[in-house]
Amino acid sequence: MTLHLLQDIAPQTPLSDPFSPAAAQSAVLELDGARLVAVATLPQRARGAIGKRETAIFRQAIATASERRLPLLMLIDSAGARVDEGVAVQGNLRALIGDLLVQRQRIPGILAVLGRHTFGGASLVAMCADQRLYPPGNRLAMSGPRLLYAHNTDPRRVDAVISSASRLRRDPAGHATSETPTALRDDIARWLASPRRCSLNVHPEANGGESTPSARENPSQLNQSRVSQSRRGQQARIDCHGSAPPDHRDLADLALAIGCLPAGLSLILRCQWSCHSLRAIDEARLQSLALVRLASTIEHRVRSGAAVELAIDGELSGGVYLALAACASQVKLTARGRVRSLPSRVAELITPHGDHPRASAEDLYSLGIIDTLAPRDED
Repeated sequence: MTLHLLQDIAPQTPLSDPFSPAAAQSAVLELDGARLVAVATLPQRARGAIGKRETAIFRQAIATASERRLPLLMLIDSAGARVDEGVAVQGNLRALIGDLLVQRQRIPGILAVLGRHTFGGASLVAMCADQRLYPPGNRLAMSGPRLLYAHNTDPRRVDAVISSASRLRRDPAGHATSETPTALRDDIARWLASPRRCSLNVHPEANGGESTPSARENPSQLNQSRVSQSRRGQQARIDCHGSAPPDHRDLADLALAIGCLPAGLSLILRCQWSCHSLRAIDEARLQSLALVRLASTIEHRVRSGAAVELAIDGELSGGVYLALAACASQVKLTARGRVRSLPSRVAELITPHGDHPRASAEDLYSLGIIDTLAPRDED
């Protein structure tokens, strides 16, 4: 694949705005007689980093696919979020991932074609698709290699874990593809001609009985030190305890606990967890997919008519914030709550001066990162 993936597969396609400085482009194209909406990151511009302009382009493509009931093709070659935009990128990605999970009910199939790099928020966007095509050289992870190398002793283990070969073994909706435009076009055409819908939900009753694997068999096996449940009347509460990042089992526990709640109960989800894990073992379990399954479980509950309120009760950042906030009915901040663009322990590895200054609650509200403030610090 060349730098411009859209023109690889459809050279005559007019782009939405060919002179835009954004690291993304979209188009409505025709492939073998089928019309579809396509949106692509542009890796030659800031390594395809996703920020305010790019999320706006992706969200418009999603809206077009939903309104016209056309399949959506996402071509993703991206280093992840634009960290120079600070905490604002969390609000942008929250809206994008929320759009994907909500509108996928109206879009007749979503395919993600991956380029060389699929890191951070871009990996979550890719996991919202029904199917993914992995070229041989792809690397995918919730964190970039630099962070993973710094937090794991064996770089070769990290490289093996984030490789396309490893991802294809773990991704039930993943398929291999060649890097040649002709082979890629053929793979996309086959996808268009095949049944395209899959379920992302963890709970076996969701979406007509389809399910995806979880780390536990039933709620009685949950790790109670990390996830606890209580109920008062018609309201349930689930607490995510401790500031340590959740591992892949914690994410599955939380998704299972939410999915197994009785229908109609409103839910308060109170989270102290800080960020997604940087351990190679959790990346080996395809952490990005586990996070999207968690977000999809919340979306399914909200779509079924039960409110889910996220109360941020610690320093929250990264993929855990996006998984919990993307489809929540409401996101609020307690007196102890904080949202960052990066975990404090890794910010100095990514930005020249560490993380951006702490955003006020008013700033977080204006950026769409939270929806309200908690009136008091609740027990």
